[in-house]
Amino acid sequence: MSLGELLGTATLALAVFLGILVAVQTARLGRVERQLRALTRGAGPGASSLSLGEVISRQGERIEATREETESLRVTVNALDASVNRSVQNVGLVRFNPFQETGGDQSFAMALLDKRGDGVVISSLHSRNSTRFYAKPVKAGASQLSLSDEEAQALQQAMTKKQ
Repeated sequence: MSLGELLGTATLALAVFLGILVAVQTARLGRVERQLRALTRGAGPGASSLSLGEVISRQGERIEATREETESLRVTVNALDASVNRSVQNVGLVRFNPFQETGGDQSFAMALLDKRGDGVVISSLHSRNSTRFYAKPVKAGASQLSLSDEEAQALQQAMTKKQ
């Protein structure tokens, strides 16, 4: 094989390689152009194409709107959280029979506490002739008023559930 034939073969091989490379790059470029057209196509039928700057600007507006909505939701969640903290979350109940002449445990002591241990202890003393109710405030898991054994037990149950 002469030098001219060798150069001709090398040139042909290089031309085939470059042709394949151009075909691959053309296919990639076509894919990128289709993606760009899809990205910059306006909303709705017959809408004009948008520039890439307009697309980016619209995305920025969407991000800002999402940020504002997220902030609004955060404020709402904080308000709901504060409200839930003040709701009854822990209950203790003790049923008992304070009088021998009545049957069954129809009297009760019930503690109703929020997340911080604030609330009330309600007790009911049931006898044959009457039923009496008492309410005692609770602050941070303790009452300024003296509690009966059953009321203290109900308060302890509610405080145990709180933890």
